[in-house]
Amino acid sequence: MRPLGRLLVGLTLALAPLAVSATPAPATLPATHVGGVIPDVPTGVRMPPQARIANLPYGGGPVLHSNRTHLIFWQPAGSSLSYDPGYQQQFELFLSRVAADNRTTTNVYSLTGQYTDSIGPAVYNSTYGGAVLAVDPLPANGCSEPAQTGPGWGVCLDDSQLEAEIEQVVAVDHLPRTSRDIYFLVMPGGMGTCETTGPDNCALGGGANGSFCGYHSSSPDGSILYAVIPYNAVNGHCQSGNPRPNGSTADPSLSTLSHEHNETITDPLGDAWIDGAGNEDGDLCIAQYGPNLGGSGAGAWNEVIHGGRYFLQEEWSNDDGGCRPRARPDSVSFEVSSKIAARSAATFTGRGRVPHGSVDAFDWTFGDGHAARGRVVQHTYPRQSSYRVTLRITDSAGNRTSTTRTIRVSGQARDVKKRARDIKRR
Repeated sequence: MRPLGRLLVGLTLALAPLAVSATPAPATLPATHVGGVIPDVPTGVRMPPQARIANLPYGGGPVLHSNRTHLIFWQPAGSSLSYDPGYQQQFELFLSRVAADNRTTTNVYSLTGQYTDSIGPAVYNSTYGGAVLAVDPLPANGCSEPAQTGPGWGVCLDDSQLEAEIEQVVAVDHLPRTSRDIYFLVMPGGMGTCETTGPDNCALGGGANGSFCGYHSSSPDGSILYAVIPYNAVNGHCQSGNPRPNGSTADPSLSTLSHEHNETITDPLGDAWIDGAGNEDGDLCIAQYGPNLGGSGAGAWNEVIHGGRYFLQEEWSNDDGGCRPRARPDSVSFEVSSKIAARSAATFTGRGRVPHGSVDAFDWTFGDGHAARGRVVQHTYPRQSSYRVTLRITDSAGNRTSTTRTIRVSGQARDVKKRARDIKRR
């Protein structure tokens, strides 16, 4: 066994270990699907979304109704490869923020719920499972990346070698191997990769047949979903000259991670939401970033995720027939009986507006420890006081919106009359 398993942050969830083999998959075993390959678009290029005759079609396969993300940082022992200061922390913070904003319509992940399978929508419902630093020594190069078009890195590993490393990390650290777990292999600067032996279809310099900035795939038996996130902060490659609102070399690769994460949710095995040319929801919006929300120059940002500022690629929306930075927001309000008295039933009526789809659920909390479900509900308060009432709606994409009001509950009518009589007697 190798020295591995140092958890990087306290955000890691307590996970029940699964019975898995401690032997990694053979390095020559091919993955079943390589999808969501992000072309190496040069800095500053803005490409129009691919022409659509129809929306992204559904192929019948599964989507993820929830997902748990894991980061694997590979810093091989005995090599000179390492991460820039703060690089790993930016990835950890990003995925924890994505999880914290679950089911909202405030960022690009809210678009996934419009894509469904026979069970239901690919809900924006993500949790963060933590990070591992792997120190396995480098294997022999399995590919050759063309130095004339790339950064000239001396290390080049093919997809089967990277997939084998992920398999080993999962096995040795007893990490979960379920259909909802996604592993992101985040590579340091200097670690190149090609889909096969190269010199075509390689990261940051792919020769005549193109190069890429990242991709997602699965293990041969489909039991591990993973994405490869190269170091993309290289001049002239992968939109590395875009704004970096976090002032970090991680910023360009965070956009890649967002792309691959969304596509793994909506098309995990390459047979769900994908067209005949192999395009998924992120591929149709390569180099589409939409309007900025704030900042300028190198400090501009176009997404806010749980308070964090990012510059991320848009995703395709079948609902809108185009690229979008986030789902259109729902609205919610409610009405209540004009006079509410203690120990008398009050009627609450909810109203929700959903730009696409429908309202699937109305959930109430009444501020006194009680709750109810339904568009029109009744509730009786036990005593006179002020209460904070919250109505939350869930739309057909699984996104949620809520509103809260403070209401005043008066004393029961007969109690008021009794008090008046008592005062008169005195």
